[in-house]
Amino acid sequence: MNSIPKLIFALIGGAIGWIVKEFEPTFPLIIVAIVFILYDAFTAYQLDKRVHIKYPDETKRHEAKFSSFKFGLVVRHTIPKRLALIFLAYLLEHWVFIHVEIPLSYVATGVICFEQLWSILENESSCRSEEEGKFYKILQKIMVDKTERHFDVNLADFKKRPKRYNRKEDNSYDDFEKREPR
Repeated sequence: MNSIPKLIFALIGGAIGWIVKEFEPTFPLIIVAIVFILYDAFTAYQLDKRVHIKYPDETKRHEAKFSSFKFGLVVRHTIPKRLALIFLAYLLEHWVFIHVEIPLSYVATGVICFEQLWSILENESSCRSEEEGKFYKILQKIMVDKTERHFDVNLADFKKRPKRYNRKEDNSYDDFEKREPR
């Protein structure tokens, strides 16, 4: 009677020990990925502060604050998904592609870190004035500006939309259709 709980705990302990020993080489990779993900969350918070300072009337809140809900999403969703990718790449590397010398877990970690680095640079370049430096101005030309995510309204509604060609209003293309092919 007393041996059944001991047996269950011994099996659970053995399984945990095997998992830790099997995935031990991925722990440094996991730490690097987590640092990048947490730093991305921090730069998003800094962007939120910059938006509230620059556009105090248009923003959702009157002051930037650390949202535990959004940080909880990072901890509960982003980190486990990225870590599962590292674990799967490690399993492929050591159990499936055993004769191939490709470090898939390192490649997966590199892709995750590149994705987070891109997001960090987007956060850093968003909501910056031209006086803050040429580096941010160059980044703004090639990256998405995340500033509008912090407003109550969708800024796309205020952007100019291209005028659609209406055949009834403009007949300037009639001559083109009548031309002979060259």
